[in-house]
Order: sequence, then structure tokens, then C-alpha cells
Amino acid sequence: MVIAALTGQVNLPSLDSLRGSEEPVYEDPLAASLTPEQMASRGYSGKAPIGQIAPVSLVTPVSGREQKNDTSIRIATFNIQVFGKSKSEKPDVMRQLAQVCLLFDVVAIQEIKGDPALPMNGLLDEIASLGGRYDATVSAPQGRTSQTERYGYVWDTDRIDLIPESDYLVNDDLDRMHRAPMVASFQTRVTPTATRKPFRFTLLNAHTDPDEVGSRIGDTPANEMNVLDDVFHSVRMYEYQNTGEEDFILMGDLNVDTQWLLETGRIPNVTSLVGDKPTNTLQTKTYDHILIDAATTREFTGRAGVLDLKAALRITEEQALKVSDHMPVWAEFGVYEIPPR
Repeated sequence: MVIAALTGQVNLPSLDSLRGSEEPVYEDPLAASLTPEQMASRGYSGKAPIGQIAPVSLVTPVSGREQKNDTSIRIATFNIQVFGKSKSEKPDVMRQLAQVCLLFDVVAIQEIKGDPALPMNGLLDEIASLGGRYDATVSAPQGRTSQTERYGYVWDTDRIDLIPESDYLVNDDLDRMHRAPMVASFQTRVTPTATRKPFRFTLLNAHTDPDEVGSRIGDTPANEMNVLDDVFHSVRMYEYQNTGEEDFILMGDLNVDTQWLLETGRIPNVTSLVGDKPTNTLQTKTYDHILIDAATTREFTGRAGVLDLKAALRITEEQALKVSDHMPVWAEFGVYEIPPR
């Protein structure tokens, strides 16, 4: 695991524009990659209701490999509420977190607290005990008060590579955000051909301050959703100029529904892949999003959703809340590059 004291490489200019929207298609992320025989043995129908995930049994430890295919990857964002020493000392919770991570190829994590080595190494150890091979990178602490937190990414090293030295924190010299977002670039581990290149993409991991978004602060320049559009534009410009990267995915706990995405939600072609589907464990609020530019990131397969922790882990609501007050939000992408429109 890399514990990085990351330095900002991108500043926040003043950039604003408009966007459109598209309706996503939601499917069960597990059934989509299983054979008919495997689906029958697990009781899957192959489809979930719109915006929902069909119940999935994870009682028996799995490697995660049988639930993944060679043509697509699944990327998720997960606010693991107060992910620190206390949670890392709860074996059942750590096992459940590992089982969740094994369903995905890359997970952007928010709210890592205290010494990150305790929860993150514990998570990697649990994943390894279930047969997975994952690695992680963690940011420097972020926040204006003593209650700081870190961002992190974990990924399946059999299927994904972190681009060396691509992880950094956005440089927010003007203190426009309570927690500056963390950026990292990844690439699928597939064999390139004369006509197909591995899917390379840049993730922007963000956790907004709930007091600085939504109706609490209104549609003002200080609203962090009116700053994140600057982040998106800035990172896209910086990465394209330096690496030629075209695929950018903004994800995290934004603490707003789509109505309050504001300027971030008005970037041309940018859409929230799960819309206003509830993302908290009580399923009463929408906080978490994955946003892409649909015109450039055509690798998106149309499959996205929210993983219901209770159904996926077959646990009670009380048990699910011990894992987190948020549910993972995920989206599926092809493993090879598709040129933008």
C-alpha cells in the first residue's frame, strides 16, 4: 500500500459551462457476468428492478474472480463511514467490507480516519484471505479542522494497474473546498492489439462538506458543487495536455441529489450514472454519484447502480449500518478504449 503525502498538480481556474443529461440503464452487476448455470445456482434472474441490485449471497467467502468477466470492469465509490481504528478492530465488518470490494475492480474510498495503515492494511489482508490480490493508495489528510480524513483507492492488481505517479491532490490554494479532491489514473490489464488499446481512465475522488453544498448555502460561488466543475475542467485540461487522457470520472460522496449538482451537473454531456437513486444505507437520501462525460467516456456499458448492503451481504439494517451509513455506487466500463464521438 502506498501512503502518499501527495502534492497538488492542478490548480482551480474559473471555468463554467452547460451540460445535458442521459438516462442510464441499471442491471445486477453480478448476474451480468455469470453463465446461465451460475445464475441458476445462485437464484439470479439476470435483471434487477430499475436502479436496484438483485439480492446477492456473499455468506460463503469468494475470490471475486468468478463474478468478473474479461470484457468489462466495475468501478465503485464508497464512503466507508469513519473508516479508522475502531472499525478495523471489528472482524465481521472488515470481512464484509472485503467481500464488497471484491465485487469491484477499483473502489474510490472516502472518510479514512486517523492512521490509514490500520484500516487499509486490514482491508487488504481481509481481501487476500478471500483470495483477492488488491493494492491501495491513500492521500494526505484533508480538512480545515482537527477532524481530518483521507481519500483512498483500492484495486484488483490482476485486472488493473495504477499509472505510476498519477495520484495526487488537487492544489486548492484559495481554500475553495473543505477537502481537496484526490486524482488517480488507472489502466486495464489486457493485451493491446493493432486496433484496441487498454482502457485508461482518470478518477476524481471527492467528498464535499455538507454545510457547503445544497440548500444550506444555495446556488452561490461558494457552493462546492460550483467549485467541482472547475476541478473537473482543470484536471481534464491538465491530464490531456500531459498524457493525452480523455476519460475522466468524477465520483464520491457529494452530499447532494441531482438537483443540487449545479454547475458540475451542467458541464456539457456530463451525467450522474445513478441519478437520484438513494445511496444512504437507510435508502432515504441521495448523496453519492459517479459522473462521466458521455461523449468522451464511451466505454461505459450502460450498467450502473447502487449496491444494497443488506441484500448483498444478507445482513440486517442494524448490521449494515455498522459497515457504513452509505452504500457503494458502481458503474461498468469496457476493458478497451473506444474513441470519443
